Amino acid sequence: MLLSFIKRIFMIKLNGNSLTPSIVESIANGEKVCVDPFAMEKVKLAHSILIKAALQGVKIYGLTVGVGLNKDQEWIDLNGKLTNEIIEKSVQFNINLLRAHSVGVGASIEKNIVRALIAIRLNNLLSAHSGIQPAIINSYIAFLNLDIIPVIPVVGSVGEADITIISHVGLAMIGEGNVIYKGKQCIAIDALSDAKVPLIKPWAKDALSILSSNAYSAAIASLALAKMARYLDINEIAYSLTLQSLNGNLSPFNELVLSVRPYDEVNAMGDKLRQLTSGSSLELSDPSRELQDPLSFRCGVYILAALRKYYDEAYSQLYIQLNSSDDNPCVLLDNIDEADYSDSVVPSANFETLPWVLALENLQLALAHNGLSQVQQIIKFSDPRLTHLSRYLGADKTVHGLAALEKTAVSLGTQIKLLAYPVSLDYLPVSGGVEDIATNAPLSADRLLAQILYSFDLLSILLLYAAQAIDLRVQKNKMLRLSPSALNLYSRIRDKVGFIEADRSLSTDLSVINQLITNWDRNCH
Repeated sequence: MLLSFIKRIFMIKLNGNSLTPSIVESIANGEKVCVDPFAMEKVKLAHSILIKAALQGVKIYGLTVGVGLNKDQEWIDLNGKLTNEIIEKSVQFNINLLRAHSVGVGASIEKNIVRALIAIRLNNLLSAHSGIQPAIINSYIAFLNLDIIPVIPVVGSVGEADITIISHVGLAMIGEGNVIYKGKQCIAIDALSDAKVPLIKPWAKDALSILSSNAYSAAIASLALAKMARYLDINEIAYSLTLQSLNGNLSPFNELVLSVRPYDEVNAMGDKLRQLTSGSSLELSDPSRELQDPLSFRCGVYILAALRKYYDEAYSQLYIQLNSSDDNPCVLLDNIDEADYSDSVVPSANFETLPWVLALENLQLALAHNGLSQVQQIIKFSDPRLTHLSRYLGADKTVHGLAALEKTAVSLGTQIKLLAYPVSLDYLPVSGGVEDIATNAPLSADRLLAQILYSFDLLSILLLYAAQAIDLRVQKNKMLRLSPSALNLYSRIRDKVGFIEADRSLSTDLSVINQLITNWDRNCH
C-alpha cells in the first residue's frame, strides 16, 4: 500500500489544462502519469451528453453519420433507443473507422514521440469536449505506464488532424497492429493480454475521438520547444563569451542607445546581455578595440531578441493546443438543455493548427537568422585584421588552424536556412474537396526539431573558436577578465576540450562540446 502511494506521488498528474512542452518531454522519456479525478468526472459528463444528444436524433458527425465526404451517409439511427443491436453496430462502425484510417507508411515513429503523442491526446481528452467513452482514458494511461508503444508509420498526415497516424494507437487498443512491449515488437493483442490491459470496445464517437487529433504534430513541436528552451539559454551565454573572445563592443546594447528605439523584446535582451557581460574586460577602454564590429556581432541583441520573442510566441500558441480540445464535433458542457441537446454537440473547426504552425515557422525563420549570423562570426574569427590574433586562430605548431571548420559551419548554416522555408502553404485538397486546406503541421514541427539539432552543432563550432580565441588573447594580455557566466562556460569547455596547440581531428572535440551544451543546466550558471 505504501509503495503504491509513493509511486502515485511521483506520477505526473494530467488534468487537461496544465501540460507544458517540458512535461511532455518528461513523459516521452518514461515518466508515468495519473489523471485528475475531477477531469475524469467531466469526461463522464461529456460522454453522457453525447449519447443523450444522439438519442434525441441529433445528427452527429462520426457517430450517426460517416466522416469526410461520407458525412451524408447515415450509419446509426438510435431512434430514441439504445439497444444491444445498435451498440454492436456502432462498435463495428468505430472499429472499421480505425482500420480504414490506419494507412501510414514509412519507418516507425520513434518511441519518445509516440509516448508524447499519447500523453498529449490523453490531456486533450481530459478537457472533456470529445465525448469519448471514459474507459478508453484508462487505456491511454495503461499504454504510458506499462510502456506499450504502438508501431506507427511516420508518413501520412497533412496537418489538419493527424488521422492517418494516430489511428494506429486506436488500432493497438483493439488488439490489432503491432506494438513494442518489454523491448520487443509483438502483436498488440498479445502485449495487452500479457499486461492485463483490456481491449477497448469503441462505440458512439470513440474512434473519431481517438484518431481526429493533432497530437502527433504537437508531440514533435513540444519536444522541439523543450530543446529550444535549453538552446536559448546557452546561446545567449555563448554570444556573451563570443563577444568577449573577439574583444568586441558593448555599445550596441547600451541601455540609452536601445531606449531610443523602444522594441520591448530588444530592450529586455539588452538588459540580459549587460548582465551577461558585466565584470568583463569589455567594460574597460582598449585602444586596440575596433570602433564597430561586423553586423553579425553588432546586431546580436536584435537577433537574440527575435529568437526569444518568437520562441515565446510559439510556446504560448502550442500551450493552448496542448491544453484544449481539437475535436470535431465539440461537446459543450455548459450549453445543456435537457429538452434539446442539439446545441450541446456542435460541429467545429478546432482541429485547425494554423495559429501554432505559423508561430513555429516564425521561430524557424528567427533560428535561421541566428544560425547564419553565427556562420559569419566563425568566418570572421579567421581574419587577423579583425581579431588581432593569429590567422585561423592557429598556434605555433598548427599548420592549418581552424580553417577547415569554416566549411562545416557553412554546411550547417545552409541546412538551417533551408529548413526555415515555410511548408504550411504546400497542400492539395483531399476527401472529395471537403478538406481543401492544410498546414503540414508535422512536417513544420519536424523541420524545427532538425533545425535545433543543427543549431547545437553550429554553436559547438562557434564555442570552439571562442575558447581558442580566449586562450590566444590571454597569451597577449594576462589581465584579460571574463564575466562570471562567460568564465563558467569557458571553464566547462576547457574541462573537456583542451587548447588546440597542434593540428588534430576536431570531430570528437565538437561532439563533446555539443553534449555539454545540449544538456546545459539552467541552474549551473
